[in-house]
Amino acid sequence: MKGFEKYKEMINNTNYKKIIYNLVAIIIVCVIALLSWDTFFPSNKNNSETKLVGTVKEKDDIQASDYKDSLEQQLKHILGQIKGVGAVEVMVTYESTAEVVPALNKTQSNQITEEKDAQGGTRTTKQDDQSESIITSSNGTGQLIVLKEIKPQIRGVVVVAEGAGDIQVKTELIEAVKTIFQVPAHKVMVYEKE
Repeated sequence: MKGFEKYKEMINNTNYKKIIYNLVAIIIVCVIALLSWDTFFPSNKNNSETKLVGTVKEKDDIQASDYKDSLEQQLKHILGQIKGVGAVEVMVTYESTAEVVPALNKTQSNQITEEKDAQGGTRTTKQDDQSESIITSSNGTGQLIVLKEIKPQIRGVVVVAEGAGDIQVKTELIEAVKTIFQVPAHKVMVYEKE
């Protein structure tokens, strides 16, 4: 009985109650921290997808720049070959950048559940799940598999040429650009070079 009295006295002690309350508070904080762990420390899977998309975007920017430079150089070379043109400079502007369509792995599942209650009524539940993931090469490089690449629409073309003062040469330059890019004449401007 003395042991029980001591135990009862210990429970009534305010210091002991404070310790128990503090332990309960610590346990609650730990549970909340574990539940919100993904919010503060996202998994590496999301980071790798973000890095992959960032890498793809950087490659697209480089390819778009190379595409534009290459196209302008080819146009400059071709127009410079026309009789009477002389030295020529060109600038091509675009509506947008090139668009890459990646290969996607799509999964879709449909589930229909039909329940009947005791009164003879029925309840139908339909659940549709869809998910998409970008397909990358399996050789470890993580390179994006591209289905197609859509080249940008041309907004306009400016040509500056030495021989553009001659109306015949100017007309030939406009016709050449219209033919190459399939753009209307109002999107092609030709000026004489100083």
